[in-house]
Amino acid sequence: MAGDLPVRRVRLQMMQTEPLGEALTTAIADGDSFRYYPGYAGSALTALRDNEPQEQVAEANHMQLLCVQRLHGGLTIGDTHEYTEPFGFDVHEPPYAYLAGLVEEFLGRPLPAIRQRWAGVYSQCTDPGELVCRRDAGDGVWLVTGPGGRGMTLAPAIAEHTADLVGL
Repeated sequence: MAGDLPVRRVRLQMMQTEPLGEALTTAIADGDSFRYYPGYAGSALTALRDNEPQEQVAEANHMQLLCVQRLHGGLTIGDTHEYTEPFGFDVHEPPYAYLAGLVEEFLGRPLPAIRQRWAGVYSQCTDPGELVCRRDAGDGVWLVTGPGGRGMTLAPAIAEHTADLVGL
């Protein structure tokens, strides 16, 4: 079928709060997001890494702050990244506390109660020349996987590009 793929599994931890009680008019990300996404590679990232080391908990857990408001008013906050398998089954509190503290700093107020915490696993393409891994598996079947943590954001563009590629 598709054969060996340049894809790895990545484990993450995230959390969600009770409603904030006000509108958050933008998504929030911190500078560590630049460290994680390869699209930011370049001299500015090198300068960031050289001049502003990550907090120890953030570095140890390959963390970035991403925060968005859900329709019900709560905040989804993440995330950590773990690359070495086998992955543990448990979640760790220090990354959650660190991320909650960052969001409180950005908001200038305490967070609402945490409603839920979770860990998950997603696929990430490891070929630096590909955003996602696309393979013709035969008989009109295409395998498209590995967008990493960008799947929800990029799904429409991935679908359009794939449809163009297969002639739909």
